[in-house]
Amino acid sequence: MVATQRPVMVLSGALLALVVPFAVAAQRVEDNAVTAAEDAFGTSVGTQSIGLYDADDVRGFSPKDAGNLRIEGLYFDQQTFEANRCLVAGESVRVGLAAQAFDFPAPTGIADYSLRRAEAGSAASFISTSGPFDGSSYELDAHYGPEDAPASVDACWHRAFNMDFDFAKHMQGNDYALLLRTALPAGYELTTFGALSRGDEHNELPFVYTEGLLGVPTFRHMQLPTQGWTRWRWDERTYGAILKSPASGAWSVAAGVFRSEVDNPQNTNDLLLDVTPDGTALRQFDVSPPLHAASNSGEVRVSYRGVGTRQDQWSLTLRGRDSRRSFGGDSVTDVCGPAPDCRTSIFDATPMPEPPVVFSAGSEDHVRQYGFGVEYDSIWPGHGSLGLGLQQVDYRRTIDAPGAPAAVDRSNPLLPIFRFTLDAPSDLLFYGSYTRGLEDSSLAPASAVNRGESPPATTTWQVDAGLRYAPRAGMQFLLGAFEVHKAWFNLDSADVWTQLGQIRHRGFEASATLNDGHGLVAVLGGVWLQARLLNTPPDIAAPGTTPLGSVPLTLNADLDYAPARWKHWGLAAGWQFTAARPATTDGGQQLPAYSVFSCAARYAFTVAGHPALLRFDANDLGNSAAMLVDDSGTVSSEHGRSYMVTLTADF
Repeated sequence: MVATQRPVMVLSGALLALVVPFAVAAQRVEDNAVTAAEDAFGTSVGTQSIGLYDADDVRGFSPKDAGNLRIEGLYFDQQTFEANRCLVAGESVRVGLAAQAFDFPAPTGIADYSLRRAEAGSAASFISTSGPFDGSSYELDAHYGPEDAPASVDACWHRAFNMDFDFAKHMQGNDYALLLRTALPAGYELTTFGALSRGDEHNELPFVYTEGLLGVPTFRHMQLPTQGWTRWRWDERTYGAILKSPASGAWSVAAGVFRSEVDNPQNTNDLLLDVTPDGTALRQFDVSPPLHAASNSGEVRVSYRGVGTRQDQWSLTLRGRDSRRSFGGDSVTDVCGPAPDCRTSIFDATPMPEPPVVFSAGSEDHVRQYGFGVEYDSIWPGHGSLGLGLQQVDYRRTIDAPGAPAAVDRSNPLLPIFRFTLDAPSDLLFYGSYTRGLEDSSLAPASAVNRGESPPATTTWQVDAGLRYAPRAGMQFLLGAFEVHKAWFNLDSADVWTQLGQIRHRGFEASATLNDGHGLVAVLGGVWLQARLLNTPPDIAAPGTTPLGSVPLTLNADLDYAPARWKHWGLAAGWQFTAARPATTDGGQQLPAYSVFSCAARYAFTVAGHPALLRFDANDLGNSAAMLVDDSGTVSSEHGRSYMVTLTADF
C-alpha cells in the first residue's frame, strides 16, 4: 500500500507548483521544534516534538486527562483522541514561570494548541513522509490572503498510512481542516474553523496489563501477534470560533467557543490481563458498542490594564463546558471460558474465531461545569509583579446507568491563585505561585469492570517556585521546585476504577536554552520527581508507596547546528535518559534505566525558485528494548530503531 502512494505524492507536489506559481516567505520548510522552543518543557511543531513534557505527561500527570487543554490560550474540552493534524500547527507545555502568563493556570500544567497561521499573501505547502517503520503520509496546505484583503483562508488535507503503530498493524486515515480569519473594525480579529478526522485500522495490537506483584516480561509491543478481524474506526470533528481584540489598548477581549465530537462505530480491544514474567496472561476480547461523545466549551476573558509606571490589570473570566459521553454495554468474551486459571502466551499467534457480539445496555455521562473568576495583577517594570485571583466553579456530573437511579456528583469549590515575580540584580528573576483547580482524571481502562467511565472531577492544588537567569539574548536558565496533590484513581480489589486516596508529586525541573547566533541552538532539560501515595487502603497500596508509571529522573538534550558556512545543510541530535522506575505495585522490582539517542540531517534547496527541504531522521539508534508501565498498569515497550524521510516544499 505504501509504495503505491509515492507517484501520488510527487504528482501532488507538481500540481501545487502549477496552481500557486508565485513565491512567498517560507512556511512549512522552516518547521523546527528545537529553534522554536522557548524552554525545555515541551514544544511540538509539525511532525517534530522535543522536551520533557507533552499533553499526556507534565510533572507525572496528564493535562489532557485533567482537562487542561487550551486553544490559543482559551479553555477547550477535547473529546477527540488527539488534536487534528491539519488544524493544530504546534503545542506548547506551560508550567512554572511560563504558566504565569495564563489567567487561572492549572495545577497539573497546561498544553496550549496554536492554530495554523500563514504570513500575508498566498502560499501552499506539500509535506511527504516515509517512516517510521512502514508508515507514510502526505499533506497539502494552502493559504489565500492578499495583504489588502480583510480575510484569509487556510485549508489542509493530511493522509496517513500505518502511522498508528502504537495500536495497530495496519491503518489509514484522513485529516481535513478549514480556517477563516477575518479582520473586524477597531482591530478585532475573528477566527472560525472546522476540522474532521476519519480513519480505520485493523489487526489491533493487544492491550497488555500487569498482574502487579510479579513483574513484567520483555517484549516488543509492535511485534505481538494480532487477530485480522480486530478493528478500530473513528469519526472525529472539531469546530470553533475565536474573537480577539488588539493587545495594545487599555481594554482587551479574548473569547472562544468550541465543539468537539466523536462518533465511532463498534470497535474491538484485544486484552491480555494479569501478564506475568513468563509471558502468559488471561485473554479477553472486548467489543465496544458505538461511541458518541460531544462537548461544547469555551472561555470569555475581559481585561483592563492601567497606564503609568506601575501597571495594574483586572481580568474577568467566564469559562465552561457541557459534555455528554456514552460508555459501557461492551460485549466481553473470555477466551478460556469459565476456567479460573486458563492462561495463554502473549506470543501465541494462533488465529482465533471472531466471538459473537452481545451488547448490554450502555450508560451516559453528562458533565456541566461553569467557572467565574476575578484576577488582579500588578506589574512593576524592573521590580516584579504580584497576582491574586479567585474562581467560583459550579460542577455537576450525572451518570445515567440502566436499571439504576441517576448518580449525581456536585461540587462548588472556590479556587484561589497567588503568584509573584521578583526582579533581582545580575539578570535574575525569582517566581512563585500557589494554584488550586478542579480537574478530571483518566477514564477507567479496559481492564476495569466500569471500563470507559469518567471519574468525577476533584480539587487539585500545586505550589511551585524557582528562578530564571538570562545573562544575554539567546541564553536562558530556569530552575524550579514544585509540589502537586491530586486524587488517585485506580483499580480496587473488585477491579472497579475508583478513587483510592491521594497522590503527591514533588520535584525539581530545569531548563537551559542557548542560541549562540552562529548556528548552534541547544535545549537541555531535566526533571527529578518523587511520587508518593497518601491515605490509601492497605490491601491496595501501602501509604508512601511509589505508584506505577512514575519516573524519578528524566534528562533531555536537543541540539540543532546549521552555521552559515554550511549553506544548505543542517544537523540535529537528541538524547533522552530515563531512570529506573517501579515494575510492581509494591516497589519491590524496578525496570532498568535506559537512554535513547537520535539524530537528523537536512538539506535545503529550491525547486523553480521555491524553497524545499529534505530531512532524514534516525531515531533510537541504540534500538532500546526498554519496557514501560503506566499508572493504570498498561505494559508497553519502546519502539526501537526507526528512520523517517521528510520532504517539504513551499510554493
